[in-house]
Amino acid sequence: MSRYPMKTVVSIDIGSTWTKGAVFGLTASGLELLARVSVPTTQSNLVVGFHETLARLLHQDSHTSLEELKDRAEVFFSSSAKGGLRIAAIGLVPDLTLQLAKLAAMSAGGKVIKSFSFSLTSSDVKELEKLSPDIILFSGGTDGGNSKYVLENAHKLESSRLSCPVVYAGNRAVAEEVVNIMKNREVIVTENLMPEIGQVNIEPAREKIREIFLKRIVVGRGLAEIVELFGAQPKPTPLAVFELISVIPEFYPEWSDLAAIDIGGATTDFYSNTESYLETDTVVLKGIREPKVKRTVEGDLGLRVSARSLFETGQDYLQDRLREEGLEFKDMEEFVGRISDKIDYLPVGDKEKKFDQLLAEACIYYAALRHIGGWKEVYTPQGKVYMQTGKDLRRVKAIIGSGGFLSEERTAAVMDIPLRKLRNYGEEIKLLPEKADFYRDRYYLFSLLGNLIEKYPREASTLAVASVEKLNQKGEQND
Repeated sequence: MSRYPMKTVVSIDIGSTWTKGAVFGLTASGLELLARVSVPTTQSNLVVGFHETLARLLHQDSHTSLEELKDRAEVFFSSSAKGGLRIAAIGLVPDLTLQLAKLAAMSAGGKVIKSFSFSLTSSDVKELEKLSPDIILFSGGTDGGNSKYVLENAHKLESSRLSCPVVYAGNRAVAEEVVNIMKNREVIVTENLMPEIGQVNIEPAREKIREIFLKRIVVGRGLAEIVELFGAQPKPTPLAVFELISVIPEFYPEWSDLAAIDIGGATTDFYSNTESYLETDTVVLKGIREPKVKRTVEGDLGLRVSARSLFETGQDYLQDRLREEGLEFKDMEEFVGRISDKIDYLPVGDKEKKFDQLLAEACIYYAALRHIGGWKEVYTPQGKVYMQTGKDLRRVKAIIGSGGFLSEERTAAVMDIPLRKLRNYGEEIKLLPEKADFYRDRYYLFSLLGNLIEKYPREASTLAVASVEKLNQKGEQND
């Protein structure tokens, strides 16, 4: 029996760098955090880190088998290890069906590794084969609308060397023909992402992507043993956080207009829960109206596994900040080499800690740049209007930092500085939060609580709200 006198609930998240876990006591009054642990993820066998985490949470040694542990707690888990759920998106028009395909993939917990519009070229197909995605999300055309590109792309996918499942969420009028063309592929047909111009319908595709993750990706990630023993189905880690961010305002309306930033070793995820577009006479929306709850994931922005690509992507921002801090570019370059070669490396000394902070700032800067929409002035016969693209975050009142780095960060500066610098980005007016407070997920619980959200939505939301800590806007730690 567990040492805890109440119902014991365990949540584990298998990340690219670390496997995190927490044990909670569940009573009539809610969830209580009892203990939390982290162990290095064993990429060759994800079960090893899961086993060690569970044993430590239940105060057992590593020799206690999973079989012996399985009845000691109710277990939930998620995973983003080995690159997470890798999705390639194929759409028609970049501002419409392709954008919807990317939104559906990311809100399902996937990472869009590449997107393609219009007709696939031979080099596109070769690139897809090289990338070897877990899933292809194939869309395009309204129902009864354009079918030319859809059918062309179906033929090209059929003749490729790709072996992953294809989720077809395009023009319903040619769905049967697409299946017949791709007779040697596993094609899962679902509802069109955009059945009519302006009509958004991403939920059915999201659900199909999740089903594929549960049924097939589990085996490829070495997680089948855990599923069999515990009867628990894993979630993609980003989906767990997405669902938590979605649900919190239902129980706590004061937490409406919420954003969260999760910096990991491999990716940076940006979440927002706020209305996307404020209709006025002076604002014209270009493209689709984005959903109230949105997630974007950036596979080139991470503090360890993706440190080299982050350093490349973030050159402009980092050089600017290094000058401000009086630090040398070559010294930071050497630091990036060290943390890339040894992903569990922890910074030593003030200079390396500052480098880590600047990398985190760059993650936030570029993730926010890609997540948040903007306005451009356009002159029409009726006068000046603003053309809006992307999502409006001006009404966001709270920004929560999560992930290993931001959960430990005690000041608002690392989130505040890059967002302030975005205000001067190019000619576009970025639709940034106008007045937001900064918080940290101080016990690094958001992904773990997200695992519980389906069964214990109120309890998980309550503990999430209780566990965040407000940070001083001026960069000082609150008392």
